[in-house]
Amino acid sequence: MPERKMPERKTTQEEKPQEEKPQQGKISRRGFLLGGGAGVGGLVVGGGVGHQVFPKKTEETPIPEPTLWVGRDFTACTGCKLCRIACSKEKEGKIWPAVARVSLHEYPPGHEFPVLCYECGDGAKCVEKCPTAALSVDTKNNNTIIVDTTKCLRTAKNGDCTICRDECPGTAVTFHPVSKAPLICDLCNGDPACTKVCPKGTLVNNGFRAAAHKPDQIAATLAKMYVPAPLPPKAAMNPEYLANAEEMDMLA
Repeated sequence: MPERKMPERKTTQEEKPQEEKPQQGKISRRGFLLGGGAGVGGLVVGGGVGHQVFPKKTEETPIPEPTLWVGRDFTACTGCKLCRIACSKEKEGKIWPAVARVSLHEYPPGHEFPVLCYECGDGAKCVEKCPTAALSVDTKNNNTIIVDTTKCLRTAKNGDCTICRDECPGTAVTFHPVSKAPLICDLCNGDPACTKVCPKGTLVNNGFRAAAHKPDQIAATLAKMYVPAPLPPKAAMNPEYLANAEEMDMLA
């Protein structure tokens, strides 16, 4: 019997192969190759943006970088407390360290260092988290923080709110023992009193601008810096030192 030919099956529009499209939120191989340079740049610039390749654009005008700040060298502090004395005299007209805008933290076995506002600017958590918008960034005064005591719950309502201190990444906010108002460094209107009296250069104008860290984290870092190196094995020691040490029971 003659072989029957099957009728050719026409491909419908629905059955035509469709061009593969990258899923939403993903980048195709070609797109990655073409935009690789920009992608890497985006990751570098927006390193804290999470899983997104490119940082989000914002319509808000960014807060300018300050031209004055208090640089700090945590390893140079001697604990003299002159910064607190000068600050209280400048702000309150008398020596009253409890109201100084700079605090001195002490951790055993003898680590002491000053803590004051880091002028966070765009990242000021005290401003962001304040429930009554009592705090704002003063862009005309090097990103210092303005406190509106008519809005602050502590001064306007005699409350005990501590959100600004709790949210501060450097724990740089303290409170006035009488008025209860938040105390935050304002750079003394461009002439910080603390930097003028610091004898060891721990606090200086426009020195090393440290990132905001909790005082206990700073203390832990300082402690690691001063841990003495372990003694080398006996075999690697100088024979004369080894003999003297054993005689004095230092290597018992």
